[in-house]
Amino acid sequence: MANIYHQLLINTTPSKLYKAITEQEGISKWWISNCIVKPEIGFINKFHIEGYVDNKMKITDLQIDKRIEWECVDSEKEWIGTHIIFKISIHNNYTKLTFKQINWKDETDFFASCNFHWARHLTMLKEYCESGTNQVNKIIELEEVIKVKE
Repeated sequence: MANIYHQLLINTTPSKLYKAITEQEGISKWWISNCIVKPEIGFINKFHIEGYVDNKMKITDLQIDKRIEWECVDSEKEWIGTHIIFKISIHNNYTKLTFKQINWKDETDFFASCNFHWARHLTMLKEYCESGTNQVNKIIELEEVIKVKE
């Protein structure tokens, strides 16, 4: 078994971070904009990128301002059965996020790519919580600039 593991400090409150991870308004600003998300145990969050990915994540644990856990029930084959865990705590004057995606069957090329992209999206989550700026839109705008220059 393999696990993805990241930890970062964010200049925000635990409540704001929790909402950014559990509410559609928040998560659409740092991970995937086309989503259906509700903070309810048993609800299946849906994330869609046209022509690329459909993720379905069942919420298995919610502890307000402390912990969120999803089980991947439908997605890329290697994601199914993995669990995504967000742990929120206080560290000095910051909110600490400990992130894990656990129970990967193997460290494949796809695992490595996902590890990189989780780090990127967690950085986007940090920026969103600290600035309030929609990070997904910033990437779309950057991609449009790159296309124009090509």
